[in-house]
Amino acid sequence: MLTDYLLCLFATAPRRYQAIYYTLVGKRTTSNLYAGLAYGLLKWLQIYPNLELAQFQAELTQLQEKGWLMVEDRQAWLTPTGAAQKATLMTTLEWPTHYYGPEMGHLQQFQSRLFLAIQIMSEYSHHNTHYFPIETSMRDRVQVVSWFKQHKQDSEMVTQFKQELQQILTQLTPVQADLLANRLVGHQIIGQSQQQLAQKLTLEPLTVTIRLLDAQAHFFAILSQHTTDYPLLACLLSPLDSTLSLSTAQTWTLLQQGQSIEMISQKRRVKLGTIREHILETAILQPQFPFERFISSDLETALAALMTEMPDLTFNVAHEQLPTLDFFSYRLYQIKTKVVAA
Repeated sequence: MLTDYLLCLFATAPRRYQAIYYTLVGKRTTSNLYAGLAYGLLKWLQIYPNLELAQFQAELTQLQEKGWLMVEDRQAWLTPTGAAQKATLMTTLEWPTHYYGPEMGHLQQFQSRLFLAIQIMSEYSHHNTHYFPIETSMRDRVQVVSWFKQHKQDSEMVTQFKQELQQILTQLTPVQADLLANRLVGHQIIGQSQQQLAQKLTLEPLTVTIRLLDAQAHFFAILSQHTTDYPLLACLLSPLDSTLSLSTAQTWTLLQQGQSIEMISQKRRVKLGTIREHILETAILQPQFPFERFISSDLETALAALMTEMPDLTFNVAHEQLPTLDFFSYRLYQIKTKVVAA
């Protein structure tokens, strides 16, 4: 079944298959982010963080053997039969509707914090201190324990927590709410694994994974967009859950304050090239990015004219026509054309 989903990530035009893999696992280099944007796959960023490269390559081999995909020189594209198969699969496969990778790159970590918080609150409400906490990373465990200690002095904490949780769950679909509820661990309650849920619902395990992911994404979207309505749960969010990486976010904050690239480089003691990479990442991921601040209208007009003649204009060819052009400006203009088209 994974093979079918991967097929739908390719097109009849060649795509760098390694960039698609890095999009799925969430490797956030500027090159990979741009490829995800150019391929229309940015929404799936980090949707499958545990996908092994060997498994991905094995799936590509299967697609080749079926005659649906051609692979050559680190690129892959759909054959005519592969394109027909993709057209059918796009209407029959179940796709997440609430997941948007740039805003949910750390969704699984948030889910771990939420589930641990629910377990702690459940055991606390039953005055039980002897239990095995669910497995989480040390970073997430420290954050949740700190959150609990900070709020436990409030006599209404448990009641408020239940109310906030119920309010969000009621905004999910019944299927989503049931899936999440069946995964929870609490006092004398052992959550069901995805495999158990698949058997219980007589569904493919991957279908359950996708439905559960969509439920988690829906929950996360409601909480992150309405933090003031859920003050207790909102404290479980982390700066790592933001769209931009921490370093890029720091650069973006200084840019919004009107500081130049050179000033930021000196203040942060970071190379100019790194600051420019931060700007490119921000342009890809941040809505309403001020492209006009970094690309002059004359340069934009010149690049637009060249790309009208040569849609697949490379930097080297563009540089021959515009000797003062640097790669940063070229890539930023490319990003703008893709963002506007989206």
